[in-house]
Amino acid sequence: MKLPPVREGTKLLVKGKRVPFTYWPTYQGPTREGLQWTVFASDPWFLIETSLLTLPTAAREQASAFLIQARDFFRAATDSHISAAKPLLLYYSFLNLAKCYVVKQQNAPITGRVEHGLSEKLPTTPGAIHGDVHVLRNKDTVSAFAMFSRAIGASLPVANAANQVASLRSQDFLAQILVGHRLWCRADNNRKERFISLRTLRYRYNYDDQEVWIAADVFKDDLTRFGYTQQEVANAFGSSIPFRNVASELEVDKRAVVKYEMINVVNYPNRPSECLADLSIALKSRLWRSVTMDHPFRKYYVYLPTSAQILLHQLQSLYIATYYFGSITRYKPVAFSEILRSPIGPFVNEFFTNQPAQFLYLMASEFVEQEITRAAIA
Repeated sequence: MKLPPVREGTKLLVKGKRVPFTYWPTYQGPTREGLQWTVFASDPWFLIETSLLTLPTAAREQASAFLIQARDFFRAATDSHISAAKPLLLYYSFLNLAKCYVVKQQNAPITGRVEHGLSEKLPTTPGAIHGDVHVLRNKDTVSAFAMFSRAIGASLPVANAANQVASLRSQDFLAQILVGHRLWCRADNNRKERFISLRTLRYRYNYDDQEVWIAADVFKDDLTRFGYTQQEVANAFGSSIPFRNVASELEVDKRAVVKYEMINVVNYPNRPSECLADLSIALKSRLWRSVTMDHPFRKYYVYLPTSAQILLHQLQSLYIATYYFGSITRYKPVAFSEILRSPIGPFVNEFFTNQPAQFLYLMASEFVEQEITRAAIA
């Protein structure tokens, strides 16, 4: 079937510079939108703390208390050995950071008791390395996980009607961890990778028709290497902003490039910048990203799930994985040692070596609603 041509339009520039894709491309100025750029920070904790200053007094005091605990647990985890307390300390850091974010988003303190809202189920069979996490949907009103999910705009997994529990297999949510994914696949019988790297993700617009949309492209050999079709990648963008595969003859370094663009454009009344934020947020639940120190400071991916997987928001999968290993470390330390010696041990080690800093910078960006990346110090 012949592919449709690329929609007529051009890249979005401001003062001669391309506007990079981000979840927070603009801020509301006194009369019009202003464009935001990446902030470089060696201490994201300070930026998070600063973002709390505008909260009402009671909310600010509670959020600050959660933040102090999150920071102290994080720093303690940094000095801990992975086989001892690191997973548990990191979970409590993430838990308190999540509660801090909930307070900020609702602009009011959390009242009443807060529970984890999750339950770890690792089989007692000797040598078991895979288990489940139960999302206790009957605890949604007091669940830290449910509160956090709502705050980041993520859906909660559907519960079994009989027991109000959504069961997530560790094989499914660990496969959705970006950092170390290749190690995970190698440990799991060399299964094919499910993250596809987006070579570019860009805003485009048509001045005459006052239309704006998002376009992306991938290297074709990344698809053929894992046996994915071009349509499967288009589907990975989700249904809220559907994408289509469009014609492309582009090659980069002798590698063919496959192009995608939104099926439906968005009309803007005056300026393209008026629509960028809504466009970006609509894609948020279907994109994974890593924080980098090189321009453009974020690397984006789409995830192609199996038919059996429950697709999670990137921050949900990180939170659940940290809870899972933290719970095993606390209640079944011998089992955690066995996991480290198992085929998935290298993945777990990579997860706790590099993922905490990624989570922190991603969360700092959520707090300040602007991209934060690590400062490169010469």
